[in-house]
Amino acid sequence: MSYNLGVDVGGTFTDVLVFDEATNELTVTKVLSTPANPSDGVLTGVDEATERAGASVADLDLLFHGTTVVTNMLLEETGAEVGLLTTSGHEHVLHLARAWTPGPLYGWMAMDKPDPLADLVHTRGIDARVSSPDGAVDSAVDREEVRAAVDDLEAAGVEALTVALMNSYLNPEQEERVRDIIAEEYPDLPVSISSEIVPEYGEYERTLTTVINDYARPSVIDYLDDLDGRLGEAGFVGQMNIVRSDGGLMSSGAARDRPVEMALSGPSGGVVGAASIAAKKGIDDVLTLDMGGTSTDVSLVEDGQPETTRETKVGYRQFTSRAVDIETVGAGGGSTARVQLSGSLQVGPESAGADPGPACYGRGGTDPTVTDANVVLGRIPPSVQLGGTMDLDREAAEDAVAEIAEDRGTSIEEAAQAVVDVVNENMHGALRVVSVERGYDPRDFGLVAFGGAGPMHANALVDLIGADPLIIPPGPGVLSAYGFLASDVQNEFSETYLETELDVDGDDVAAELDDLRAEAAAWLRSEGVDDADHRFAYYADCRYFRQDVQLSIPVDVDDLRGEGGLAAIKADFEARYDQRFDFALEAPLEIANLRVIGTGVVDGVELEARELEGADPSAARTGYHEVYFDERYHDTPVYDREALAPGNRIEGPAIVVEDDSTVVVQPGNEARVDQYEALEITGGENA
Repeated sequence: MSYNLGVDVGGTFTDVLVFDEATNELTVTKVLSTPANPSDGVLTGVDEATERAGASVADLDLLFHGTTVVTNMLLEETGAEVGLLTTSGHEHVLHLARAWTPGPLYGWMAMDKPDPLADLVHTRGIDARVSSPDGAVDSAVDREEVRAAVDDLEAAGVEALTVALMNSYLNPEQEERVRDIIAEEYPDLPVSISSEIVPEYGEYERTLTTVINDYARPSVIDYLDDLDGRLGEAGFVGQMNIVRSDGGLMSSGAARDRPVEMALSGPSGGVVGAASIAAKKGIDDVLTLDMGGTSTDVSLVEDGQPETTRETKVGYRQFTSRAVDIETVGAGGGSTARVQLSGSLQVGPESAGADPGPACYGRGGTDPTVTDANVVLGRIPPSVQLGGTMDLDREAAEDAVAEIAEDRGTSIEEAAQAVVDVVNENMHGALRVVSVERGYDPRDFGLVAFGGAGPMHANALVDLIGADPLIIPPGPGVLSAYGFLASDVQNEFSETYLETELDVDGDDVAAELDDLRAEAAAWLRSEGVDDADHRFAYYADCRYFRQDVQLSIPVDVDDLRGEGGLAAIKADFEARYDQRFDFALEAPLEIANLRVIGTGVVDGVELEARELEGADPSAARTGYHEVYFDERYHDTPVYDREALAPGNRIEGPAIVVEDDSTVVVQPGNEARVDQYEALEITGGENA
């Protein structure tokens, strides 16, 4: 027997999904997360999930892990003491930063600017730099100067060290030399060099990204060492892969070296899983909605591929690392509601989290939350147990929401509906950011909704944004874990190019991409991927000459070598530029960076289509329950999702329950179970 397992550590729950390779069956488990030590929740979830699947930890072949360790470290500023070696005269690079402040106009006046992650007292300048455009060395590395600087920093208590010299993207030899000297003197001190982490121009972004990598390394190394050891003690002998921010996979060894690429590890898996499910149904363009206990992540998938960005943002810090392009809003099941002094209702971004959680958890929480509002409205029936184990306290939920009703002078049902409406508008705004504000019409897209709370709100959201159809995948509460199983080994290799179409031709660009492909292939082999499973995608980061707005354009290397040369790249760039900004410029095309994405195909999960049965869902109906819709209660049927068969059709209003999530089908809508056991909901205002 052979099983693959995906585990996703969230702010409230740790989700685990086991795939049986012999039967193609999925087993879902949710356990409460353990923020003090995430490994505890992971091990508990792995044990419970394998037991429910009739297996043991020793039967696992592949384990795919997405973790918020790096995300939380950056948000809470609990990382390592980082030392920075840079070129003399540039010691303030992290303080100078960029001329950007968060928030609305004049928001900087109230901003508490975060301190650099490498303190100035832990920064040393050395006389080493590249100043020539061709990468010629201006001043060489002095071994004794490096030793003295590192001795000083080590004595000051730094736990990791970043080397970021001026213009090292043109010639990495100096940084490599400095790293070698440090390795000889302090072999146990983690060291990262900027020419490997971000081999591109942009001194501040290159330095910041590398510092973040070292800020996370000691804790990530300790976490993965602990997890590897405890899994081994439990009998695990398979291969563990860590999920990257771009939805790809890397070995735990690679993750120890480049933890900055894990900054959005968990959310990326949900987008990959949503894209995979939609592609199975023949729908290539979808919006994704992942609503959990603390926040909601939304993204856009076009032509079956998740949109990616090279500017990852966590909190106030924006750095250069490839990631799925996700917009996050503080709207989750645990988001707390309150009436402001103005009388307006605010929901989020504060959250009740996992402990104590919403009032209905019965764990001591008293603040009204979105989950409490849904309990009051009957959209979570009394029979539901969160995660399949936690009974809900309806009385506690009513007491919490009653405070909102009293402050607003309304009935408790009207107060609960107001909480739901506000959080839906918050998510609606996030969906507009990734679609309308980027030149896409959401009515041309489907919506894939998942997360523990997403399927409960998605039907109302499609009425707001106009997306069609609405798809609720099987196991929606653990789709991120499913996405991990659907991911492949992946990494990006890039270089700064800075050439215009007037100075180079297609053959020149193709030759550079061939070199990057060789680097990608070598890395895939180091990750244990056979050459037959290698796949490569090519991109050029393009802009108008003397402009700074760059768009990533996919490249066909064979076309580059043809008669068209760079013409196809320019045409694609201008079309995308016009779509986003609604104008074009009369200026030459400039290629700023070239990139190759190396992918190693992994067979982690494969859903099989089932035969469609009859439309009658009555065999799955467990009873009726009073649910509040359209300002009145409806006698609403409740269905057990596990008992539904492909082909069944459910008329709204209806509630479909399962261990990891609850689906709300609004009046006037219809839900159909497709051949992959996904629910497809159509109708309503957009029929």
